[in-house]
Amino acid sequence: MKKILFSLMMLYSCYAEAQVSIQGYTGVKETEVLGIFDKDFKTKWNYFALGNVSYGYESKKVNAEVYQNLNYHIVKNWGASAGVHISNEDVMPSVGLAFTKEKTDFGISLFPSLTYSFDSKEMGLGLYTLMEYTPKINDRFNFYSMLIIESDFSFKQHQSSNQVVRLGLETRKKVQFGIGSTISQTGSNFETSFDFGVFIGKKF
Repeated sequence: MKKILFSLMMLYSCYAEAQVSIQGYTGVKETEVLGIFDKDFKTKWNYFALGNVSYGYESKKVNAEVYQNLNYHIVKNWGASAGVHISNEDVMPSVGLAFTKEKTDFGISLFPSLTYSFDSKEMGLGLYTLMEYTPKINDRFNFYSMLIIESDFSFKQHQSSNQVVRLGLETRKKVQFGIGSTISQTGSNFETSFDFGVFIGKKF
């Protein structure tokens, strides 16, 4: 837990002039707080991080994890990326590519990478994707949608995957609310777990 808290402190220490989103989610199986941090420096460098803390009702356990990377833009929308995924169970450094594209109502960040698990002592492949689409409905509201996809594979088999889905409304003050879902797959048999609930969030 200490390594998670250290990463979160590093994330918020450079809060100024960055885009930050905080979301609270309550589902049938768990409660979660999700934070997204995206900071463009004045050079070609960019820092991206996502952290979440969740509590499972059945397991009665608190799980925390932070995904973060440092990106260097080489050509339009494309660059190199290096980072680390820290959770209660593992530390997984990664190196790979970064693809980012931003428009008025659409944004995507895509990070395919080569990973190493200190827990299993194995190399693997990872993919992290964040997409947001917020088209205008009227003068008061935007439609709000977000999709997060995260997958980890060793070179032998699938390890784990997660999909976070959010659908709802966004106010002009960037407050979001609506329904959500978290879907997880584990192991080579893709054992699947579904959770559904509601969320409320704020983008700063």
